Amino acid sequence: MLLLILALDSLDLSLVREFECRSLMQVEYGTTDISEFDLERTVVLWASFLTGRNMEEEIPVKGQWEFTLDSDQTFLRFFNAFKVIDVPAFSYKRSHEEERKLLKDFFDGKASVEEYDACVWRNHEENKRELLESLDGFDLVLGYFCLADAVGHLSFGLQDKMRRIYEELDGLANQVMSNDDLTLVVSDHGMKMVGRYGDHTKNGFYSLNRRRGLGCPKITDFYDVVRNAGR
Repeated sequence: MLLLILALDSLDLSLVREFECRSLMQVEYGTTDISEFDLERTVVLWASFLTGRNMEEEIPVKGQWEFTLDSDQTFLRFFNAFKVIDVPAFSYKRSHEEERKLLKDFFDGKASVEEYDACVWRNHEENKRELLESLDGFDLVLGYFCLADAVGHLSFGLQDKMRRIYEELDGLANQVMSNDDLTLVVSDHGMKMVGRYGDHTKNGFYSLNRRRGLGCPKITDFYDVVRNAGR
């Protein structure tokens, strides 16, 4: 049996419901509680997901995107064969440097939102292709997609644009999910509207295609869910 994890940065339950994302809303779904963290930092939250413990004090803000864990520090050590695609704190791709530069350039008046979005979508499609090519031959496949977060930061208040984003992610989930596999969808945090822009919130999203009765789990609680699947 394959354990498939879709790590969907900034996926928010309110929009999953509003846009009726049926594939993302699996048998069990709800919000996660990340109120224990002072800041909703992407690298910190994914590192905490991977290790099962709060990593906030161990990851300084400066240089955080270069922080990398070894597999034996994470739940990956419970699996014989795994594929991890573009996950912050483990296998984050350098292609995101262009995204971050364009985001800064936008606020400096040097780049358009269209240029930024085009870069985000290119990176998304690359990860999507890699995920689709990795569904055989592994015990665990973990794919990271920052589409909702990256586009949302500049356009969360634009409903039609965000609908397209959520429909894309729902379609991806539908394409890769199988009833024979255990599937976990999880986000690091949610997002709230600030004018047309978006900012992080203290609640993420999760769903499972098996009932586990998790309620409103912490992001670190998934460590045991994943570990048990690997035994």
